[in-house]
Amino acid sequence: MLILAAASIVPFLLWGPVYRRDHAPDASFATSLLWGLALWLHAYHLFVVSARGFVRMLRGRSGWAKTRRNAEPLLAGETALES
Repeated sequence: MLILAAASIVPFLLWGPVYRRDHAPDASFATSLLWGLALWLHAYHLFVVSARGFVRMLRGRSGWAKTRRNAEPLLAGETALES
């Protein structure tokens, strides 16, 4: 399990120093490792979001509840109403 974890995380961690070398030489090495870790977390976040979206698509759920907003002055035209 440790080998699998290392094989999936290390390439992302190495991306940070490579990016630092090419685009941000003034950044610290620790910062570049954090960039790599953030990229790894973002990539795995996309797996979860994509799977969830695919399941919603299969179930035929294509809408979402919009965020409730405070009253705003009417500038032009109509505004969306809550359902």
